[in-house]
Amino acid sequence: MKERPILFSDQRVRALLLGQQTQTRRIMKSLAFAPGQDNHEGCYGFDVSSNQQRGRHMLEMADLTYQCPFGQPGDRLWVRESWRGPIVPKELLAEYEKSPEAFRDTSYCHYRADSTELSSVLDEDVEQFGWQTGIHMPRWASRIDLEITAVRVEKVQDISDDDVMAEGVQSDSHFLNSFFTMKNEAIAPKEAYKQAWEKQYGTTSWAVNPWVWVIEFTRV
Repeated sequence: MKERPILFSDQRVRALLLGQQTQTRRIMKSLAFAPGQDNHEGCYGFDVSSNQQRGRHMLEMADLTYQCPFGQPGDRLWVRESWRGPIVPKELLAEYEKSPEAFRDTSYCHYRADSTELSSVLDEDVEQFGWQTGIHMPRWASRIDLEITAVRVEKVQDISDDDVMAEGVQSDSHFLNSFFTMKNEAIAPKEAYKQAWEKQYGTTSWAVNPWVWVIEFTRV
């Protein structure tokens, strides 16, 4: 078993903590371009019939799952999220100065997904509040571990309504709709996911329809 880090936004972390997200889609980044491939706004086209990865010729989709950079079924992912710590109580500061390693524990960390402090603050302003972006989170500060149960490859627009819900969209009244929808308007699950995708990757990222890794998991 191997373990690797994976980055999640505050909204997705909340869904993970509530057990409402069991899938994630991450854009495939091919190692070489071939005729017909496209690279647009961070989205990478992927031509299975001609792509070469690590010197191996991919003949079918099943071959690609073995190249997933996030791992294989049975491997684990530890979640990176916005955080700050260690936060040491005043009465323990002397002990912390003697042995800071003893305080490298999640019990001494705060997590932005649990806070409403920054609900209207832009990501580029978070550090002035003492928060660190998730990309800088060390392993000891991660509080969420996931076990991969399945990996597959598909185009992002092939996502089903059931898979949209597995990505964290539960219903029109669900709290995640503040992220996935506009003004809580009732829209189809796939349209809600499309809006979220474009918000994260750019206004034309959905139309590009990139190949994605579909990673299914359970929390451990």
